[in-house]
Amino acid sequence: MTTAMALTVGLVCTTTISKDLVHNRPRDVFVTTTVTINTAPTTTGIADSDVWGQDQAGVDKTMDMIRATNVSAVRLLIPWAAVEATQGTLDWSSIDKTVNSAAARNIAVVGMVNSTPRWAVVSGGSYLSSRPASSAAYADFVAKFVARYAGKIAAVEIWNEPNAVTFWTPTPDPAAYVELLKAAYPKVKAVDPSVVVVSAGLGAVQSFGSLTINPVAYVTQMYAAGAKPYFDAMSFHPYLYTLKFSGGVGKANSPLQQLMDVRQVMTTNGDGNKKIWATEYGQPASSGGEAKENEYIADILLKWQELPYVGPMFIYTTRDRATGSTSSQSTFGIYRTDWTPKTAQQTVKAGASGAIAKSAEYQRFSAVTDSALGTILSPVYQTTDTKWAQVRTVSTVFETSSGFITSPNPVAAKAGSYLLSPIGPFANGYQDFNKSTGLRVWYSQATGAHSAAGHTAKVWVPELGLAISDETGGPTGTTTKFQYGTITWSPLAGAKIIWADGHGPGTTPTSTTTTTTTATTIPTTSPVTTTPPVTTTTAPPTTTTSAPAGNPLVALLALLSALLGGGR
Repeated sequence: MTTAMALTVGLVCTTTISKDLVHNRPRDVFVTTTVTINTAPTTTGIADSDVWGQDQAGVDKTMDMIRATNVSAVRLLIPWAAVEATQGTLDWSSIDKTVNSAAARNIAVVGMVNSTPRWAVVSGGSYLSSRPASSAAYADFVAKFVARYAGKIAAVEIWNEPNAVTFWTPTPDPAAYVELLKAAYPKVKAVDPSVVVVSAGLGAVQSFGSLTINPVAYVTQMYAAGAKPYFDAMSFHPYLYTLKFSGGVGKANSPLQQLMDVRQVMTTNGDGNKKIWATEYGQPASSGGEAKENEYIADILLKWQELPYVGPMFIYTTRDRATGSTSSQSTFGIYRTDWTPKTAQQTVKAGASGAIAKSAEYQRFSAVTDSALGTILSPVYQTTDTKWAQVRTVSTVFETSSGFITSPNPVAAKAGSYLLSPIGPFANGYQDFNKSTGLRVWYSQATGAHSAAGHTAKVWVPELGLAISDETGGPTGTTTKFQYGTITWSPLAGAKIIWADGHGPGTTPTSTTTTTTTATTIPTTSPVTTTPPVTTTTAPPTTTTSAPAGNPLVALLALLSALLGGGR
């Protein structure tokens, strides 16, 4: 055992020896070994679907190399369609190879059970990817799997990426997926209550017609369908080949922002005590080279551990299918095809060995312990002006040259989706942010968060109240509405206040609006309208961000190779 994975192997031994009354000899002594996986975010495992289908020598070689990386947990493909191709006839030989080889090396197994046999396909579904026609039949198979490998299975994952048509046909359906959870959970627990039931790893995709559902919407619908009592941990696959994990704060539909939003959905539904596992994450060397592959893996292993609500991270995968290929599917390995290690192998080994220290910035932010700010939601990340920040559930904490400054989350989001740092504290209902044209955000629960550029902020006075609209317009003129008036700006007239009826210095309520110019500022350049983006989780996409399965439009090819390609 290594400190690597913080994996615990508990031995539950019953050594009752008695005499067999018939044969007058000692009975056989049965020893049950129960493997459990530590659910800490520092736990680093390997997801390997390619090992399925190999001969025993190939399987053993793979497990030896996983162990050489100090990894003590592996996520394995358990294809229902291969084991029970004919209903009622089960051939476990291919699974015996993988599970028993892992167990022989004290590697805890997370079994991901998917792939629908032809006899279990629903109308309109496809072989392997179809929603099972009978949730009970699927659940029975999962229970048989857990029973056969008792003591060797730490967790079972119920399906893979059902939020995309690639792995769930005829179309993604959260309520239908929840039926699998409802059927499988009690049957697994009846066999072995210690086995962790993990919901299917959801792909970090955007919603696209009937092909994909973004994970935030999918999880929301899972809870609406009654999923809460039927899983122990959520799972998510935070792949994105063009953005490091830590760079996703405030970027709509980035894996990190989706993770944060899923966490909020879970908390809202009273499931804040459950963790989110990453049962797959990888970066193909074909997308920028081996150095980039290592950079992305190092980034997520460092920043994942800063999130107290997440669980184990499984890196996909052990070995390249074809080193040097231009195909992402062929270059995910931390070993090359000839088994020589990539730089990423050493990074994964460090993670599995518990040798990745907390970042210096995280340690500084750990000193900010005001419970009123809420609990940690994001890792510590860099803003656009290279300041450090961290989103918590109530407020965002910024590290500035003058110390830590906090912003209510609606204010930080409005100021630029958490990416602009403040230049002063939030006080008197507003906060100013570091932007070349100036930026002020006004906020209260009653009025919401609204922003305007520096030319508007300069003439604002407290008697106007808080903003009730964002600044609108453009280079030829802007307007910002407040509780008790409006500020307009134009290149020629500058900025001025138009008071609402009955408000403003020296005014008497009348039936018409009194206009009073309180200040005029003509900037040297035309201002940019400031309506910063607010993070949403259901924004309609123009393209689909895909996990390694590829574009759902080529789902057919993926389906045909699903058994050999496994979870991907």
